[in-house]
Amino acid sequence: MTDSSVPPRLPPIADDYIHRYARVREFFNGDFREPAAFGRQVEAVRTRRIPREALAAVLAEQNKNFGCGPETLDGIARIASRGACAVVTGQQVGLFSGPLYTIYKALTAVKLAIELERKGFGPVAPVFWLASDDHDLAEIDHIALADRENRIREIRCGRPSHESRIPVSKVPLPPEIGDCLQALSDLTLETEFKTEIVRALREDYAAGRSFPEAFGRWMTRLFKSRGLIFVDASHPLLKEMGRDVFRREIAEASPSTRQAAAASGRLERAGYGAPIPLHDGILNLFYAERERQAVQWNNEAFFVRDGPSPMSRDALLALAEEKPFLFSPNVLLRPIFQDAFLPTVAYVGGPGEIAYFAQLKGVYEAFGLPMPVIYPRASGTIVEKTIDRILKKFRLTVPDIWRDAAAIPSEIVGDEIPASVRAALGRAREHLEVDFSALKAEMLGFEPGLSDSLDLAKGKLSQQMNFLEKKMRQAAVRRNEVAVRQLRKAVDNLFPNRHLQERVFNIAPYLIKYGTALMDRLYEAIDIGEADHQFLLV
Repeated sequence: MTDSSVPPRLPPIADDYIHRYARVREFFNGDFREPAAFGRQVEAVRTRRIPREALAAVLAEQNKNFGCGPETLDGIARIASRGACAVVTGQQVGLFSGPLYTIYKALTAVKLAIELERKGFGPVAPVFWLASDDHDLAEIDHIALADRENRIREIRCGRPSHESRIPVSKVPLPPEIGDCLQALSDLTLETEFKTEIVRALREDYAAGRSFPEAFGRWMTRLFKSRGLIFVDASHPLLKEMGRDVFRREIAEASPSTRQAAAASGRLERAGYGAPIPLHDGILNLFYAERERQAVQWNNEAFFVRDGPSPMSRDALLALAEEKPFLFSPNVLLRPIFQDAFLPTVAYVGGPGEIAYFAQLKGVYEAFGLPMPVIYPRASGTIVEKTIDRILKKFRLTVPDIWRDAAAIPSEIVGDEIPASVRAALGRAREHLEVDFSALKAEMLGFEPGLSDSLDLAKGKLSQQMNFLEKKMRQAAVRRNEVAVRQLRKAVDNLFPNRHLQERVFNIAPYLIKYGTALMDRLYEAIDIGEADHQFLLV
């Protein structure tokens, strides 16, 4: 069951892209609602030279290592021999799959690939890009959940602080991962599914595995029957396939920055702003023998902190040719690198990604690649039946909670003041208004100069009435602790820490409650034709 509404704080350009495409047409390569946009992209992809056999070999190696099923291997075979296109999405390799929106991204990609095939665009495979070159461990090393007492808790996997710029593909899960799994078990309710889910996580998130490998294994387990193909971006052969992107970025002194800057200017003039900051004199590449470092240049030489600096343009080009595995793209160049060897017809992205793709149309053109159609990922809030009953009891909706989460318990429970008391308060206000008007008329007839004093006195009496009503509401809150707890439970589950649920909570506690069948229920519930936020009753 789904319902929909626009969530709070949608970036303006993403809002216009989803609801008013004509306003932002110049920044993108096709309206995701128009089949013709996909048709043009399919034709553009099929005329490109893509190393399909070599790509399929890497994909097969990686996905077998993750424990994939026959559906995934069939999709890889179609990419190699039948010229399949791909619906691509991706994400940082968050602990236990990270926030819920990671799951919604993957589900959207799977369902969109099926939909495009159904509409006659030929074989289309869903692909998930693991951001394994990323070095922001603080973004991925934790999850949040509501514990047994409905308190929002965080589980964080300890890591050495000196590894702050090491690519996550080179960071092994520490022994403390066992403590994280124990905390997950301790904080969640006992259910018939708990043993199975925790066991599976222990298998996939074993100490010593890298974050990307653990993530790939866990996500493969969740999507095994859906044919989702995972790509670990750090594989050396993939770096060779995308080597031309590195070479052009070096040889032409960051054409990506120049093109993105031109788009940024247009975005600024249109009132949107530029989501990806740009820096002159810095390539959109990282160099990493151990830690990722930006590559800087000054028109004469290139510099890498803690690297072989300075280098001439020719020396850096030679290094990219011989050892492309030492390089990785930053956020701006990552889509270009990715689509250099993937047959991408559409990219499934969240609101923030839609915004930064608006800077990239000219970058794609500069690198001789067709920009994919950007498809909004499904956005949703899981509404459990217990939470749904609370909402119905107090005649609330999820958007009501978004609008005023902090005030919901006191305001709603305040309505539990007995009707007789509310009526008495109402009568007192009416009498105050009538009686004071009569008093004012008499006193002004006696002394006209008392007008200000009378208004001040009336204001104070009104304030006292408001104070009495506030005290009554507070008394109602105290006398209705059960109702307050129920409302706070609803607020904390649906809008934790005043953020969308999908950006805070992890899928594992829900799987512990409902089992892996929840994945099928979410698959059926999510409507990828609905670009606005959906409410998913489970």
